[in-house]
Amino acid sequence: MSNCLTVTNAVEHAFCPRFTYFQLVLGIEQREDKRGTVQSGRTFHSRHSTTNKNYKIKRIDGIKQTELLLYSKKHSFSGKIDEAIETEDEILLIERKYSDYILINSTIKTQLGLLAILAEENTGKKVNKALVVFNKTERVEVPVNITEKIKQTALLMLQKTNSTITSGDMPYSKHDNRCTNCCYRKICP
Repeated sequence: MSNCLTVTNAVEHAFCPRFTYFQLVLGIEQREDKRGTVQSGRTFHSRHSTTNKNYKIKRIDGIKQTELLLYSKKHSFSGKIDEAIETEDEILLIERKYSDYILINSTIKTQLGLLAILAEENTGKKVNKALVVFNKTERVEVPVNITEKIKQTALLMLQKTNSTITSGDMPYSKHDNRCTNCCYRKICP
């Protein structure tokens, strides 16, 4: 299981395919732990998971599950579900983001799609919905319907990640505002 891809690998590839190249082909560490926003986000997740273990969103009935490390035998990848509510016949994923930038983009869809696949394969229950909670200066909840298209697009991103590793070729990536704060900006052509 240690050599398999993770949900994070596919999410980073969705953000920029060169992450995969620099990190998983060339073996250059991100050193993301030195970035303030990453540290703040980790503190936010840690604080929420340790101080609010029994907290559930009141309008959702079910059993709260936290920090589930799962593996997909079918697709050979692993990932961690930070929080989910399990009912009799389905699972609701809850993903928390330490951000004021409220947008369900390709990286979040990739993450939710792959986490849904993991949950469904490991529990036998459907994942039809997710709730993304953005919480930095203000708390905003965004419901997301987990469709087959989201899951298939997420699996495609996982395949693209694996293809980059297998080929060893640097993938094309457009340069935009993401590059300004990228940990690989000094070595990326």
